[in-house]
Amino acid sequence: MAEPILQVENLSHQYQDGFSLQVEQFALYPGRAYALTGPNGSGKSTLLHILGLLTAPHQGRFTWEGRPLSMSDGASVRHYRRQVTLVMQQAYLFRTSVFDNVAYGLRVRGLTDDLTQIRVSHALSKVGLTGYETRHAHRLSGGETQRVALARALVLEPKILLLDEPTANIDVDYVPRIESFIAETCMECQMTMVVSTHQVDQAYRMADEVLSLRDGHILKAGPTNLFQGVIEASPKGPRVHIEGGFHLYTTASQRGLAHIRISPDDILVSKNLLSSSARNSLKGTISKASVEEDRIRLDLDAGIQLSIHITRQSFAGLNLTVGDEIYATFKASAVRVV
Repeated sequence: MAEPILQVENLSHQYQDGFSLQVEQFALYPGRAYALTGPNGSGKSTLLHILGLLTAPHQGRFTWEGRPLSMSDGASVRHYRRQVTLVMQQAYLFRTSVFDNVAYGLRVRGLTDDLTQIRVSHALSKVGLTGYETRHAHRLSGGETQRVALARALVLEPKILLLDEPTANIDVDYVPRIESFIAETCMECQMTMVVSTHQVDQAYRMADEVLSLRDGHILKAGPTNLFQGVIEASPKGPRVHIEGGFHLYTTASQRGLAHIRISPDDILVSKNLLSSSARNSLKGTISKASVEEDRIRLDLDAGIQLSIHITRQSFAGLNLTVGDEIYATFKASAVRVV
């Protein structure tokens, strides 16, 4: 694999309210797309602001294109900022026309008027805003404002594109179009992208690698029990067809291709097949058992990989160990579309 375009080590940043972002190591590789998921307050926006150097970390070492980046070297920081662009969730537009907003960065970089015209028109068409060139930016809706901000960032073709909830304020009908535009532009220009999102399915659509943040720390594993499949009707109710020939019953009303998730807390464990109203039961082998705070996490190989949370008392009571065969049972309502 190529060398990282950006590597961050021993990153630390603390706010007065006590929240602390602590990242031991974080590397971004050229042309790859990353997604940050996690609840509100987990540190996603803070990390993006630090990567964009809009917020200076209290501690941390940046290596940019193989060379240390000194925060006290104004010229190096300015060069870095010209290569890294952040689109915030609440985008700010200048008090001028839509065209001038999108063209601003290109003009600063000295592009000719003809080339600027071509690139701005192309970007606006891709976000569905052809004909908006002369409109005043502060008379746009929230979704239109966000689309202008995306166009303004993407025309610059930065080496790293940072997106904070890029479709949060955009009409749902435009979301696939925006996601496609972002993906196409990043691929064509070999941009590295980092996107934060609450939508787990969006994370997996847009990214090569999904990272989860919790309480200011990057977790080693992303969201668990997330699968892609096709939801179809059956005589016994809707079922999700997952690669490998597995079928799971669900109560979802959606049909067709979907991402589904089963919470590790919704799965019952037993050594024998349970007689219950739960529609789904898979037999598998425990491949790993680990302690997570006040509970035990079991990794189960059932043809598909499942993670299960059980109490320490249940783990001890069932006398479980790695290598045991068990049944994982869960209701159709536990198979949720994300």
